[in-house]
Amino acid sequence: MIVVNCIGHSGFTVESETHMLLFDYWKGVLPRLPAKKKLYVFVTHSHEDHFNPSVFSLWQNHPDVHYVLSNDIPLGEAKNRGVTECVIAEPGVDLNLGSRLRIKALPSTDLGVAYLVGLGGRNIFHAGDLNLWLWNDMTERAIYDMTLRFEEYTRPLRNFVIDTAFLPLDTRLGIYSFLGIDYYMKHFRIRHAIPMHFYGPASAVDDLSYDPTSREYRDKLIKMEAGTRVSIP
Repeated sequence: MIVVNCIGHSGFTVESETHMLLFDYWKGVLPRLPAKKKLYVFVTHSHEDHFNPSVFSLWQNHPDVHYVLSNDIPLGEAKNRGVTECVIAEPGVDLNLGSRLRIKALPSTDLGVAYLVGLGGRNIFHAGDLNLWLWNDMTERAIYDMTLRFEEYTRPLRNFVIDTAFLPLDTRLGIYSFLGIDYYMKHFRIRHAIPMHFYGPASAVDDLSYDPTSREYRDKLIKMEAGTRVSIP
């Protein structure tokens, strides 16, 4: 079993018996970070809604912190706060950090990377900004190029069963809001999906659940809001 805490926007913790994973903390109240568990801090990219430099101070109150950063994160802030070691995740690179933790970094259709983390026999995917970013004012050519890149960058996920996936559901995209998460759910083996990155109320998850397009996977969706917690078997 894992326990997921929603901090807000794209920020989550995933807690197992031995590890605590913190993804894309931006703002909000952090849950308790048990000192007896290894803490891995993941940052998918440097956009301010995914990266708060305050994470580089967590080592002051936790004895076993490890940082996994996309290659666009400025390291000066880490050094200024006393962090001496960071793992840099390059797109397309696999990392084995020992202690039952394996990481695959996928390129993003926006900035940075997405993370597929293997932990204790589970696969946990955090998409960051790897989404099908289609906007109302895009040209047909731009839509074609974005769709091609999204399909290419997500293709490696076909080789895995994903136990828990954190997937963008950005309502700013209007009529295109559901397309990215719909593609993920229909093309990959995802057991549980937690929508994120709403830029609005979490009722966007309800809207997706009621939409006919989600008929074959709506029972896999888990609605979370800031401050909520869920256990996933």
